[in-house]
Amino acid sequence: MAAASWVAAALAVRAGSREACIAAAVLAGTAALSLVLALIPSAPGTRLFPLAGRLARTVAAPLAAAGMVCVGAGVLLAERTAGPIGPAISAGASITGEFRASIDARAVASDRFDGGSRYAVEAVLTEATAGGARFGAAATVLVLGGGSFADVHLGDRFSAAGNLQAAGPGERAVALLYANGTPDVEPAGGWYGQTAQIRVALAHAAAGQADILGEDAAGLLPGMVLGDRSTLDKDLEAAMQNTGLTHLTAVSGANCGYLLAFVFLTARSARLPRAVASAAGVLALVGFVLVVRPDASVLRAAVMGGLGTLAVLSGRGKLPAALLCLSITVLLAVDPWLSGSYAFILSVLATSGLILLGPRLTELLSRRMPWPLAAALAVPLAAQLFCSPVLVLLQPQVPVYSLPANIVAAPVIPLVTVAGMAAAVLTAALPPLAAPLLLVAGAGAAWTSFVARFFSSLPGALLPWPGGATGVMLMAGAGVAVIWVVLRAGKAGSTVSTVSAGETANASSAASAGRPRGRGGPAVDLTAAVPLAVALLLLPPAAVAAWTYLMPGPAPPGWSAVVCDVGQGDGLVVRTAEHSALVIDAGPDPEAMDGCLNRLGVKTVDLLILTHAHLDHYGGTEGVLRQREVHRIAFSTAEAELPPQLDAHLKGSGAELTRLTAGMSAQTGPVKWDVLWPPKDSQQATENDASAVVLVSLDPDPDAQPAEPRLTMLLTGDIEQDAALALLSRNAWLRTDGVDVLKVPHHGARNGGTALITQLRPRVALISVGADNDYGHPGPAILSALEDTGTTVARTDLLGSISLDMDGKTLRVGGLDGR
Repeated sequence: MAAASWVAAALAVRAGSREACIAAAVLAGTAALSLVLALIPSAPGTRLFPLAGRLARTVAAPLAAAGMVCVGAGVLLAERTAGPIGPAISAGASITGEFRASIDARAVASDRFDGGSRYAVEAVLTEATAGGARFGAAATVLVLGGGSFADVHLGDRFSAAGNLQAAGPGERAVALLYANGTPDVEPAGGWYGQTAQIRVALAHAAAGQADILGEDAAGLLPGMVLGDRSTLDKDLEAAMQNTGLTHLTAVSGANCGYLLAFVFLTARSARLPRAVASAAGVLALVGFVLVVRPDASVLRAAVMGGLGTLAVLSGRGKLPAALLCLSITVLLAVDPWLSGSYAFILSVLATSGLILLGPRLTELLSRRMPWPLAAALAVPLAAQLFCSPVLVLLQPQVPVYSLPANIVAAPVIPLVTVAGMAAAVLTAALPPLAAPLLLVAGAGAAWTSFVARFFSSLPGALLPWPGGATGVMLMAGAGVAVIWVVLRAGKAGSTVSTVSAGETANASSAASAGRPRGRGGPAVDLTAAVPLAVALLLLPPAAVAAWTYLMPGPAPPGWSAVVCDVGQGDGLVVRTAEHSALVIDAGPDPEAMDGCLNRLGVKTVDLLILTHAHLDHYGGTEGVLRQREVHRIAFSTAEAELPPQLDAHLKGSGAELTRLTAGMSAQTGPVKWDVLWPPKDSQQATENDASAVVLVSLDPDPDAQPAEPRLTMLLTGDIEQDAALALLSRNAWLRTDGVDVLKVPHHGARNGGTALITQLRPRVALISVGADNDYGHPGPAILSALEDTGTTVARTDLLGSISLDMDGKTLRVGGLDGR
């Protein structure tokens, strides 16, 4: 039933409302027919109807559930695009709208070195004005704006103006709005307003205790208690990600589970009946959800975390498994977009692990340790085993110390959750009474931050892992091996035979001596079984790491240029000799850039070009400089100087530094490069428009007869539309000559415009972009222009690192890993 609901939701949200409603009618009719068939009595002496009846009973419930999900999706899709808003979205109209925030604003990126952030707010558009006409709407829109949106909270009403852009199929928001200016915000009243006050009050109170708690704890506490990560230090956030502790900074199933476990165990220690303890835990969880805010993500976390924890605490897997399937169906019917949410997928997997494996693990471990400690160990291990295949799909790295970090941090999480929630409420109502609780919760947050930083600093904290389907299959295989060991251990250990009265003394003496009793074979010694299970989990990452570092994959033969997959950023390598290259930008991550250059066998960098001073283009510079000889470094920026940290790093390399301006040119081996932008002595208004635009020409064999065609590549940094038009005006010959390869400006953002695409008509367009980025890159208008010009598009979010090579007159483009 749950699987059918999930498939139906995933397909329905990608279809139109009409298609979803038709599918719902077909599924409902088929389910009804199945029930009728199941009730038809069988003819004497025949097997046809009994078999058909059993089959009908089996499929009726899944078909009905899928139909219910499709009905919900169809109604919601129709409601969101009803009226004039549908055509306005399709036309990319400019609107002024009234919105009601569905979530708190969240920072999605820092576009400038000075730390200025962009914010995203998912909101319901209730009224809009477009083309002079005002109309009502109920469309869910993702509003992207500047720092003035930081104070928008759930339930707030605000007005904003900007251009609409249709979202992709299956997205929760039907459109994106790139907002201009400052929103006019009307704070929410009632429960939403009180909740916002609690969140703000806790953040301010924690910041006020930073001298006592420490900066890490003060910034982490709001995230651990209320899921508010706005005050979390970036370095600490990275450390928690590298140790598998990120779930503690969101309102996840783990938070809900720990609260439920704390209340349940406290009630049981007071000798309350199991039913009363369970009811107390559920009531506490309901209160927690109401305080944190009952939006879809919190309800999902509460349902999944609550069911999983009850399965472990009660030791009963069958009933929670049935409730899990029912909960998945209901949640998908209410919010079918959860079907594509990685958070929802991970919640379901973690809860499945706790239900299917948690009780067995807890029972096994409790033979060698106190039961509460066994349960604390079983929870993260079971969840990690089931979630790992999806986690490596999101990030092809394995946090080696995730299990010990979670185990060490786990004892303080109930303390932080319970004391922190009480402190949050009292901080907004009676601040003097909140101070002791705030210090107690802050001590737990301080311990958590210490654990994260300690384990992330250990050698080999992150091991590389293959990306894509290969990585998922390998991790799934490792998980299956561990689960098999655990289940085998549980099966052997649970074998018990009856003992006669005369054998009781011998059995007792055998047990006291540590020997197994019964006739079902020896019980498995967990001192060996558990380490073996953990070893099996870590063996594949260790093998992959050894292979990666000791036996790096060979560079593809004959490559001319490679766009390195650096995530949301740019990093491009052009071959100048056997082990030498020209490098244009370094992406945001030193490890990604260093790994790409290692694979290509680049030992000497003839020239490193940093097109402009944004972190997603220069953040990986240290990786380029690492154990390589770098002859020259050239850069462009709108500022008088480079950012101080970058400037010090570059000067420390000993390489010659040059500021780029139009007219510069040089050649190294077969590679010639010409700077076309920015103009000399021309100050650019923005850092993006100060991007160096470089024309790279490759002539593999200039003496060959007949001469082989030359490969030309226009590398554009993050140049925006107006600067692109000025570039074409200053270099009119580009329209005539064209280029073979265009690095699409600004990762395919719509503000790069389409002029370079339509006027140069390149054979190949390269888009260096992070998968599932928050910017919506590449924009639909950019992709449409590339399609209209017949340009082949190669994207790093789809292909990984991309290689280019000239074979005679043929330009070959493909993923470095065969994608």
